[in-house]
Amino acid sequence: MNGQTITPGDFSAFEPSARRATFLDRKMRRDLADSLRYILRQADGQLALPEDAFQNFLRQLEGRPVSPLAFSIYCDAVLAIEENDVAEASRLLNELIQFPAHSGETIVSELGNPNQNVHAQRFVRFIDTDPTVRFDVFAPSRTAADNCRALIRDAFTLMDAGDPDLAAEIRALLREIVLAAGTEEPKKMTFDGASSFMLWGGIIINANRRDSQLAMVQMLAHESTHNLLFGLSADVPLVENDDEELFPSPLRLDPRPMDGIYHATFVTARMHRSVHRLLKSGALPEALQKTARGELAENRRLFDKGIKVVREHGKLTSLGDTLMRGAENYMASAN
Repeated sequence: MNGQTITPGDFSAFEPSARRATFLDRKMRRDLADSLRYILRQADGQLALPEDAFQNFLRQLEGRPVSPLAFSIYCDAVLAIEENDVAEASRLLNELIQFPAHSGETIVSELGNPNQNVHAQRFVRFIDTDPTVRFDVFAPSRTAADNCRALIRDAFTLMDAGDPDLAAEIRALLREIVLAAGTEEPKKMTFDGASSFMLWGGIIINANRRDSQLAMVQMLAHESTHNLLFGLSADVPLVENDDEELFPSPLRLDPRPMDGIYHATFVTARMHRSVHRLLKSGALPEALQKTARGELAENRRLFDKGIKVVREHGKLTSLGDTLMRGAENYMASAN
């Protein structure tokens, strides 16, 4: 196995793998570049794009990581093309090819004001895509952002000591962790974290959370695993259920499509693993060990709830079944 390819077993393994994450990131960028080349060929000169700048961007895209926003701009450009809005497609693609090269590190940034900042607007629009459940997303306060940054640093320090494989995978998967804020009104819907296939490599975390580093480890494991599943299923779906079919979710009060149930169930097993590994490693501070054992029990309860729905109602593809069996095998062996 080299840096460019992975075996089928590596591809579908339950355990974290930075090598697989790096492979998926390269594949997602390569596929994006191929699709952009196809769009340019099919446009046959109709798109107002500087050829040299476009080709330079494609070389950069294939060679280095890119902002998660690049994938969302591509999605909007495709929609504009489908609606025969050549001017808007040209504008979006020109915006895309002006993105600077990414450092490749996991950047922790703060959401700008969505009412004023176009990048903030884009992050919020592509994260908040469920029309049945709307939540407000704001720029975080300075205090909340600083506290959350410190918590993320502590979480990575804890993982580096007790679960370096997970830490390495998260760093390979996530290009940007965006700190935002949700409403603190008790009767309004808010969020803890969020991710989207159309923002590959990006997640949003609610900086108003008041957690321990253990909770932040689980949050990072949770949202990065969504990204992992997005990458693994980019070509082949995990389930074949119709999106109109709704089922009880282990993590949500409202019924969800089977793809969402699948994600929630698999992610819960990964959260269980993150806590279990830290407890076993001895790296977890004594003050958090009782909490950790409670988190293990809760994650197991949620997994059992989710896997029952998946196995009773899920129409899993071969890939979906293989990945979920890895999660089931882990949960059966963890003690």
